[in-house]
Amino acid sequence: MSDRSNNAVLEALERIEVYYDRVVPWLAHMYDHKTGGFYMTMSGSLDPEMEPAVEMTQWGLSFLSKYAGILSDAPAAVKQKFIDFFYDRQDRETGLFIDKQGPANERETARNQGAGLKGCRMLGVEPKYPHPSMSNDKKAASSIPIMPDFMASPEAYVEWIASLPWEDGSWAAGDKTQASQQYVKMLPEEEREKYKSAMLGWLESHQHDTGMWSTKLNFNSVSGIFKVALIYGTWQKKLPKYDACIDTIFRCYKECKTENPFFVRNPISVLNQMCSYSEEAKKKIQAGIIENIDAVTASFGEFLCPDGAFSAAKGRSMYSFGGVVGSHRLNEGDIDATLMMLIARNTLYSIFDMTPPMLPAPDFWDWIEGKKPMPEIYR
Repeated sequence: MSDRSNNAVLEALERIEVYYDRVVPWLAHMYDHKTGGFYMTMSGSLDPEMEPAVEMTQWGLSFLSKYAGILSDAPAAVKQKFIDFFYDRQDRETGLFIDKQGPANERETARNQGAGLKGCRMLGVEPKYPHPSMSNDKKAASSIPIMPDFMASPEAYVEWIASLPWEDGSWAAGDKTQASQQYVKMLPEEEREKYKSAMLGWLESHQHDTGMWSTKLNFNSVSGIFKVALIYGTWQKKLPKYDACIDTIFRCYKECKTENPFFVRNPISVLNQMCSYSEEAKKKIQAGIIENIDAVTASFGEFLCPDGAFSAAKGRSMYSFGGVVGSHRLNEGDIDATLMMLIARNTLYSIFDMTPPMLPAPDFWDWIEGKKPMPEIYR
């Protein structure tokens, strides 16, 4: 990059850094001393009817590990509370991770399996009970607990994928298909290959020349690209028509506006993923971001709330993860949107081969253990 281009990127990164100074103190307020998990919002943490959840807690650990760099310094007693949280939510009979509050929908049930396994792995422990995805003696698809009807056969799986709202809701369609990879990964190898091939075949045959699965240009459609790219990444494959995808994403930045933090994160993340495809793709992506730097960073502060975290919509937090209700829909940050904004921040650094600074968190464990008073977060 030229000095001028490099300065434009550095100035943009400096502008967005000011939005993240209260995230770690906010996370301390999300910790539940009783269960060892993390709530989704301040209002959820204050409501005795709401509980921490598996995915919320795994994301809380991600905050501490990837963005603050302090998870490895957790006091032994606090670390054990984290472990006990996941162990308490694993079913003895099925090995599945199940939230206390529910019922959760199919998407969240599938996502919880990945979150529970990741949480245990981040803490350096195995699940308390054998998990279906870890067994060498896997059952037929129809026999695995929680397998939905659409997993009855590869044909049923593709029929379900085709029924999703790709034209008007590519993000949701891609998200459900991506979440279903947890089911696919639970299958025996021979069966897994059949489902995977059928799914990828459908996706390739229905991708437009723009790289999207919709004819409508907006950040929802672009987010469909992001979700499908994650699916291909799961199976160590490159996204088809990725050069057209890059062009479409930057055209979207020029012509459209983001509507929520997920649409801030998603295009940046898929661009970063495509940087790994080739040096030519990486240079094209870097040049595109520099050309559109103001549009890329314009929405970073739009979802910042008075408590120092980010909300899923302007002035309103996310209500639930699947069936797990976690907020009162107030003007407050939620753990999902805040993680999306952290990912967007770090990923923007990554595209330019820069290392993002860790969020300052010198007193986090003292706050958690009650050695220092909890910090004030509201402004």
